[in-house]
Amino acid sequence: MVVDDNRSAADALARVLRKQGDEVTPLYDGQSAIDQMAIDPPDVILTDLKMEPVGGIEVLQAARAQRPPIEVIVFTAYGAVDVAVKAMQCGALDFLTKPVTVGQLAARIEELRTSVPLEPHELEDAQTEDITTQSFEFVAEAASSRHMLDELRKAAAAPSPVWIEGEVGSGRGHAAEALHHFRKNTGPLTVMNVGRKQAWPTEGTAVLPNVDHLGDDLQLQLLRDLETLPPTVRLITTASPNGRRLITEGKLRAELYYALAVLVIGCPPLRERADDVPSLLAYALDLFANKYDRPRPAIGADQVSNLTRHQWPGNVRELFNIAERAVVMGPSALDGDIIEAAPAGLPKLEPGFALSNYMESVERQILVEALRKADGDRNQAGRLLGVERNTLRYKLNKYGLLDS
Repeated sequence: MVVDDNRSAADALARVLRKQGDEVTPLYDGQSAIDQMAIDPPDVILTDLKMEPVGGIEVLQAARAQRPPIEVIVFTAYGAVDVAVKAMQCGALDFLTKPVTVGQLAARIEELRTSVPLEPHELEDAQTEDITTQSFEFVAEAASSRHMLDELRKAAAAPSPVWIEGEVGSGRGHAAEALHHFRKNTGPLTVMNVGRKQAWPTEGTAVLPNVDHLGDDLQLQLLRDLETLPPTVRLITTASPNGRRLITEGKLRAELYYALAVLVIGCPPLRERADDVPSLLAYALDLFANKYDRPRPAIGADQVSNLTRHQWPGNVRELFNIAERAVVMGPSALDGDIIEAAPAGLPKLEPGFALSNYMESVERQILVEALRKADGDRNQAGRLLGVERNTLRYKLNKYGLLDS
C-alpha cells in the first residue's frame, strides 16, 4: 500500500513497484488507508508523514496495531528528520528522506521481500490463539499495573463486555489476553478482524482490536454482527483512551461504544509504570538474545536509571525496539536520548514536537469541549469562548467541526 496525498507521487511510486512485480494499492489520504488495511491488510505500507487531516503517524499506529503488525516505511521531507524519529519510536521499520530514489526504494523493498515471514498456519495461530506473536505475562510491579490487573480479575468473574482503553503500544492486547486467562475453561481466544468477513466464534473470548480505527461503515457492520452473537462468547474491545471523547469527535459511533463498554478498564502507558521498566527490559533482552542466538548485553545501573526516567512515547513497543537494537548492535543502543517529564500543564518537548500543531490541537479540543457544554448550540459556545459568531464559524470549519 502506498499512501500519499500527492496523487501524482503516489501513482508514480505505485508504477515503480509494479514493475518489480509487486501488487500495489495507491491511496491518497490517511483515513482511507486505515479503513483499507482493516479490510485487506497489505504486507508493507509506504506512507508520507505530512498529510491532512489524518497523517502518516496515525497510519503507522493503525498498521502496527494490526495483528500481525504491518511493516511500515515512512517518507519525510528533508529537514523533518525529528518527525521521522517519532515515527521510528512508534514502530516504523525505516524512513526515507524525500526525494526518494528508485534505487533506495528497490533496495529496501528487496530486504523486506527476502525476510522470512510466518508460514500460513503460524499466521493463523497468531491471529486466533494469541494477541501477539510474542506472548508474555503482563509485568505488574508498578502500582498502576497492579491496579489494572486487579480490575481485570474482577471483570473476569462476570461475562459482561469489557472495553480496555489505552495508548497504542501500552499493552492493551496483553491485558485482554490476561483477562481471558483469568476466566478458566471458557473456550478459545479469537482475535477478530471485522473487515475480513471472519467467522465469529461460538464460544470463548472474542477480542475486537482498535475499534476506534474502524471506519463508520465497519462500525455499523460490527453493530449488526453483535445482534446475532451467541451469549457464550465473551467480548473484549481495545481502543484509544477516552471513548466518550472519541464519540464527541465523530470517530466512534455512540451506540457501538455503549454496547461494548459495559466494564471500562484503563491500560496505563509505560511512562506511568516506571517500576515495570527494569523487568520488561530484562525480559525483552532475553527474548531477542534467544531469538538471534546472541549473548544478552550487560546493562549498567546508569542505563537502567535513565530508561526508568524516560517518558516512552512509543510505550512498551518502543522498549522492545530498544532491546532488540541492543542485542543486535550492542549495549550502547540503550544510551539514546532520554525524554523526561515536562512541567505540569506543558507538553513534552521531544523530537518531532511542533508548536503550531500543538496549539491547533489544543484549540480544537477547546472548541469540542465548548460545543459539548453548550449542547451543540453555537451561539452559547461562542459566548463561553468569548468569540464572535463569524470567528467561531471559521474555526469550526477549520477543524471539521461545523456539522458537530
